[in-house]
Amino acid sequence: MIKNLDGLQKCLVFTEEGIEVADKLKKQNCFIFCRNPQLEYARFVNVFAEEKRNMDSKRKYVLVDAGYYLGENVQIGFNSYVEPGCLIGHDVTIGSNAVILAGSIIKNAVIGDNFFCNEKAVIGSPAFTICEDENGNKYRISTLGRVIIGNHVEIGAYDNISAGCCGDTIIEDYAKLDVLIHIGHEAHIHKNVELIAGTIVGGFADIGDNAYVGMNSSIRNRISVGSNSVIGMGSNVVRDVETKKQ
Repeated sequence: MIKNLDGLQKCLVFTEEGIEVADKLKKQNCFIFCRNPQLEYARFVNVFAEEKRNMDSKRKYVLVDAGYYLGENVQIGFNSYVEPGCLIGHDVTIGSNAVILAGSIIKNAVIGDNFFCNEKAVIGSPAFTICEDENGNKYRISTLGRVIIGNHVEIGAYDNISAGCCGDTIIEDYAKLDVLIHIGHEAHIHKNVELIAGTIVGGFADIGDNAYVGMNSSIRNRISVGSNSVIGMGSNVVRDVETKKQ
């Protein structure tokens, strides 16, 4: 991990063969050189993911009288309603006045008050992050992050919200998601965003306050959609969209 970023660009020289690091920077930080950094990172985090699975395998789920499964160390606020067939995973936190309808699965999540979750939504699913090994075969990068959801958020039926791969996927207050929506890992949905049925939001995408995205639209990964923007029905957004002035 690089501890000191002062003068970093002057200390790193990019060549066709790779990166040359100044001796001064080597003394201050730890560098590990490899041909495929993404693959080595994947192998590193996969060790942690396996350890977590081993620990979770020893934890218990309880089928409560209301007909849903509850993991260990779960917190659900007062006046909340959970229908049969749901599963709330270990260490999940949900605020007060939540309504979670039948068949929904919530894992790796911290959720605020007045949450409304329609049927069969999946929140906190593993991120789809893939690299290649030395033989060109596809290799999964494990998910270590979470989903952070604010207050007064609505999730539609059959929505899928991926947990962050190494950070968090964030959905802010008053965001409203229609049915059949996918939110990729580390995406950030800001306050009062409205996503209509069939929307796909790629990983690391950022959708600003009060934006509206029409049905069956796709937002490419790492794209920024500015506040107050209106994305029309069936759009494919592959470039950043500027904030719309009110």
